Amino acid sequence: MRIFSLFYPPVVFFVIGLFIISVDNLPISHAAPLPKWAEAPTVQQSKTLSLRDAILRAFGRSPAIAQASAQAGIGQAQIDEAQSVWYPQVSLSGTSGHSKQADSSGSLNNSASYGLTLSQLVYDFGKTNNNIKKQETVSASYYYNLLSVMNEVGEKTALTYLDVKRYQSLCDAVEDNIKSLEAVRDMAQLRADAGLSSSSDVLQAEARIAGMRATLEQYRAQRLTAVSQLAVLTGVRASNLPDYPKELLKQPVQLDSIGYQNNPQVQSAQSQQNAAKYGVEVAKSQNWPTLSLQGARTRHETDSRSYWNDQLQLSVDMPIYQGGAVSARVDQAEGVRRAAESQVNQAKMDINQKAATAFANWTGARERETAGDQQFFAAITARDVYRNEYKLSKRSLNDLLSVEQDVHQAAIAKLNADYDGWTSAVNYAAAVDNLLPLLEILRKYKDDLPSL
Repeated sequence: MRIFSLFYPPVVFFVIGLFIISVDNLPISHAAPLPKWAEAPTVQQSKTLSLRDAILRAFGRSPAIAQASAQAGIGQAQIDEAQSVWYPQVSLSGTSGHSKQADSSGSLNNSASYGLTLSQLVYDFGKTNNNIKKQETVSASYYYNLLSVMNEVGEKTALTYLDVKRYQSLCDAVEDNIKSLEAVRDMAQLRADAGLSSSSDVLQAEARIAGMRATLEQYRAQRLTAVSQLAVLTGVRASNLPDYPKELLKQPVQLDSIGYQNNPQVQSAQSQQNAAKYGVEVAKSQNWPTLSLQGARTRHETDSRSYWNDQLQLSVDMPIYQGGAVSARVDQAEGVRRAAESQVNQAKMDINQKAATAFANWTGARERETAGDQQFFAAITARDVYRNEYKLSKRSLNDLLSVEQDVHQAAIAKLNADYDGWTSAVNYAAAVDNLLPLLEILRKYKDDLPSL
């Protein structure tokens, strides 16, 4: 076996040094910049963000709204395409190559031909008109779907906004409880220093404070999660969120007389049903002829002479037998119509169920809030009495910590009931399509849509 020496000649170290220097002098390679579509959405910083502004910002940022808006534009293009059938159809044609015509008078060898062709629809027994009406109702369904998507985005943004407020209030409630427990600890420390109680009371109070601080960090983490979710929806991270508008709690509740005719979810389904009805008429009209006026002027180049061929004719196109294709199309259109009709009923049922659930939760939240007020007042009164009795050694520290826990639980229950009521109010307003009007966001007409 060959044994390598640990001592290399100086020339080896010289070569290694040159290699290291050359590597250090190599240009630093930078990664290629990300394409525009791969960049992360930007988030702005703001001092305040109202609920209305949050929803409007979410409108301009939502991919679902952008998709629904693009679909509405497609609907208008489909109407234009359907209407174009009534306009003259003009085309140019040309051929080049050998062709031969033979009749009793002789033959012609054609080398090229070119010309202008004109076709004008005269009457087609409702094919085109019904198709235009179908596309108009489909376009209307796209528009109502856009309104429905805006309502959904508004509801999601409002609920996320509410989550930020909820967890901030819960953090404040825990901080109040920590301050109250610190006062109990200080009281126990004074009694322990005076020899009136054991030092274990101080340790017990410290343990309770540590537990509440852990709860506080949990609520803070949940608040940061809600803040991040709101920033993703709106593109804004605000340090202050104003309170909810009181109009949400004053909205009329009428479960027995919900205005389905003005709800975009129902209107979209109804438009689809109307489009299906026109689709049936389009399919039935395929049994009738189509009358059109056709004209053409064509130039023919031959080996002997050139000539023009002029044509002006009334064309009639009527199917006689197609193997049952027309009847099959009618049956398909009837099936689509029945399915669309069921979608209207389904939309009404979904609205009714969501509104009824929101109203029931709203009623329950108000009852719990009333009970929470009474519970909180009773716990506060008991805490004041227990503190005085603890100072007189008539109550133990466990009694005082227990009543502090009662006060905290009553405060948390009251807050949750309050925010559950707000959540139910948002859900009900969204169910009956009243959320955006309550926030003065108009979208009744196309010109009233916020700029996207």
